[in-house]
Amino acid sequence: MRDVAVRAGALLEKLTIERGEAATGAYRNQVTVWTPRFDIRAELLEDVREEEPTEAGSRITIKASFLIRYVADLKMTDRLIWGGERFNIVGLKVLGRRQAIQIDAKRIGP
Repeated sequence: MRDVAVRAGALLEKLTIERGEAATGAYRNQVTVWTPRFDIRAELLEDVREEEPTEAGSRITIKASFLIRYVADLKMTDRLIWGGERFNIVGLKVLGRRQAIQIDAKRIGP
């Protein structure tokens, strides 16, 4: 395994990690309440914006990849906020000897 160096000067993006918890709504239905867990600095590896035609116009899909220092309390069911946009985590890859994590994310919504 090769070592992965996470340079402190490259961690320019701020991510907020949120975790969903089940709760009972006003009408006794199950709802997911998202609460912020922690903020973390990240390096932006890739930012892809694709435009998809739809019946009502077009929809922009944003996919992003980030590199962060290793955090043990990160799950695939979490989501992140970057630049005011909410993203689902679609991939987590541990790099090196638990030195870094690559996060692949896709924007939620239209």
